[in-house]
Amino acid sequence: MTVAVVELQAAAATSRLLWEGPAERARLFVLAVMPLAGGAARARIAGGTDAQCAQVGFGRAAELLSRERLASKQNAAAVREPLTRAAAAPLMRCSDPAVAAATEQLLNALGDVENTARLEPAMEAFGRAVNAATAPRLSWWARRRAARTT
Repeated sequence: MTVAVVELQAAAATSRLLWEGPAERARLFVLAVMPLAGGAARARIAGGTDAQCAQVGFGRAAELLSRERLASKQNAAAVREPLTRAAAAPLMRCSDPAVAAATEQLLNALGDVENTARLEPAMEAFGRAVNAATAPRLSWWARRRAARTT
C-alpha cells in the first residue's frame, strides 16, 4: 500500500512537470501558432481569401491541440492507474478495524496527492495500524510477567 502511494506521488509530480508547467503551456502556444501561420500561408499561396486562410490556419492549430489534449488525457489515465491499484487493496476488508480505518483514511488522503500535510499523517497512521496488527502476540508467560510489573 505504501509503495502504491509513493508511485502515485511520483506519477503526479511527473505529470505536473511534463504537462502542467508554464514552460509546457508556452510550448503548446508556440506549437499552436506555427501550424496556424503555416496553414494560413499555404492557403494564401493557393490563392485563398483572408477568411479561407484563417479557416485553414485555425483548422491546423485545432488538429495539433486535439492531439496534445489526447496525450494529456492518456497521461492522466496513467496517473490514476496506481490509485486504482491502491483502492483495490484487500486491506479494506481486514478483520482488524484499526487497519481498515487507517486504509480508508489513506485512500481518502490519496484524493489530493499534492496535499502532503494530509497524506503524511495518513501514511504514518496506516503504518502504525499495520504494525500493531501484524506484531506477534506475546506468549502467556510474557503477558503474565507484564501483568505482574504493572
